[in-house]
Amino acid sequence: MSKLFFIGFGLAIMSFLLFLIVRRKVIVKNNGYFVAFLFCMFFFDVLGLTLARYQYNNALYNLLSLVEFNLLFLFYFGISENKVTKKVIIVSIISYGLVYVMSSVYYGVNIFSKKYNTVAPVFGATFIGVVLILYLREFLLTEKILSYKEDVFFWITTGLLLYYIGTIPLTAMLGFMERSIAFDFLYKIQHVLTIIMHSCFLIGMLWSLKKGK
Repeated sequence: MSKLFFIGFGLAIMSFLLFLIVRRKVIVKNNGYFVAFLFCMFFFDVLGLTLARYQYNNALYNLLSLVEFNLLFLFYFGISENKVTKKVIIVSIISYGLVYVMSSVYYGVNIFSKKYNTVAPVFGATFIGVVLILYLREFLLTEKILSYKEDVFFWITTGLLLYYIGTIPLTAMLGFMERSIAFDFLYKIQHVLTIIMHSCFLIGMLWSLKKGK
């Protein structure tokens, strides 16, 4: 594993622990979904490292893609105040569920061991990307923009948007590549995106704590 992976993994743990400890001070509603998302992101990495030697880590990450996107959909359904955004989220949940089931059936039994389902994460990242853009638009049209630095939802959304928009082409390409130097390079880019995402989470949390003092 590269140093970038462990940096991202360390930031993931920090994000989860910090949000868990002070979430009631900075997030008023629906914080449970986001905290659960943070927990899954680092917990599944721990299990993935453990199961890698048994070649079952792909099955684990296939399960993670189902859990992570639905947690984010539910999180944004709770914090959004826009009816259009909420309708888009409902459509996204249904559409992603169908894509996940259909792609899993297509890959067959290999999805439980050797095959990583790259189709579902690409569609999931696209759906959540649309939701994030709609929420940012909603945010920009309110007075919240005047104090965006202290708004943890702004930083969460920014971090997620940078991560998922960046991973769409990476995930799509990884599905058609064999293990090589180029393959490892793409993984390093994904680790950098992970670092950027969790850095945004931590910045948002620290700014929000500063505002609460």
